[in-house]
Amino acid sequence: MKQRITLKIAGKETQHLVDAGREEMIRAAADRINKEIDALRFDFRDQDLSDVLSMLLLSEETKLLELEARSSKENQRALRQLEELDASLGEYLSR
Repeated sequence: MKQRITLKIAGKETQHLVDAGREEMIRAAADRINKEIDALRFDFRDQDLSDVLSMLLLSEETKLLELEARSSKENQRALRQLEELDASLGEYLSR
């Protein structure tokens, strides 16, 4: 079931239609974003909001790419292990 919520990010209120089960996570994400914005605005007082948002977006996208790379490596390792197990079981069952 979807529900409409209001979030305030970087001082701007926006309406979002979200799954009821994800509302808490989405609100937590908005809180984290606002905290990051506040920290960057403190560190870079001379930058305007669009510059701060650009820095935040670049930082978060970099983290996402790192997670995707790590996940891909872990998936490849798990696949190799499953293939080895499959081969071992195949050998055992063919006896």
